Amino acid sequence: MKIVFSKAYTAPTPGHVFRADKFEAALRLLIKKGAVSRKDVLAPRAPSRADLLLAHTPGWVKKNLEFSFTPADAAAAEIRITRAVARAHLMNAGGTLAAAALALKNGVGINCGGGSHHARRERGAGFCLLNDIAVAVKKLLKERRVKRALVVDLDAHQGDGTAAILEGDRRVFTFSVHNQEIYPEKKEKSSMDIGLKPGTGDRTYLAVLRAELPRVLDRFRPDFAVYVAGADVYRGDLLGGFKLTMGGIKERDAFVLAECRRRKIPVALTLSGGYAKNFADTVRIHANTVEEALKVS
Repeated sequence: MKIVFSKAYTAPTPGHVFRADKFEAALRLLIKKGAVSRKDVLAPRAPSRADLLLAHTPGWVKKNLEFSFTPADAAAAEIRITRAVARAHLMNAGGTLAAAALALKNGVGINCGGGSHHARRERGAGFCLLNDIAVAVKKLLKERRVKRALVVDLDAHQGDGTAAILEGDRRVFTFSVHNQEIYPEKKEKSSMDIGLKPGTGDRTYLAVLRAELPRVLDRFRPDFAVYVAGADVYRGDLLGGFKLTMGGIKERDAFVLAECRRRKIPVALTLSGGYAKNFADTVRIHANTVEEALKVS
């Protein structure tokens, strides 16, 4: 089973709550545990201009490919956009494209990164520059490799950028379970939004997920899914506001992946947010998520 990862993901972000090195740290933990080997790691290619234009405006694509960002662009994205940061976001988009291709081939495709669900069509937002999720979905639809795609976004924050980019496309269903009282202040309209209260823990969260996701899967009947498996639902996260345990998050991941596998729906996994006070906790959660995906591969 190949795991998609690029060293370019690890862009320095000194002093920022988003640590881009968490993805590489998760991969190292997986290798140390023997869950994967270095030969299992597949380096992605950068997406083409045409790929990016499927989800983003020509002006924003130009800025990303030519590194012509303005201070206002960095302010909107809430992150200092260095060349390394821009390259990291570009390669993460390539990583999700590669994971999507692997999913169609093997049933599961893993990007040890990705999940930049706040990036808008015309700008960055919420530490995200390019919406790798929307790019991958749009590409598979354009190439007619899939007919109906589902985005299962279980990051603590609403996938507002993804929802906005994909809104109105009847071939796509966006499903978001998130903390209703945190960023983004203005929520977009997903196909189904489930806003939960701050402090929500394992029992309530999992009950909602188990009740609603199977209904969506059976009603919409996708032939491809992207799973945005944010680690920021963890009780020790600085931004998410939920109270899920590591065990609860593993149950979440196992449930999503098993429900898709039972219906023979290929799944591309992205890891998305994670800002635990203890950095090692975020790393472990991401590694656990990948291990759950490996179990169903």
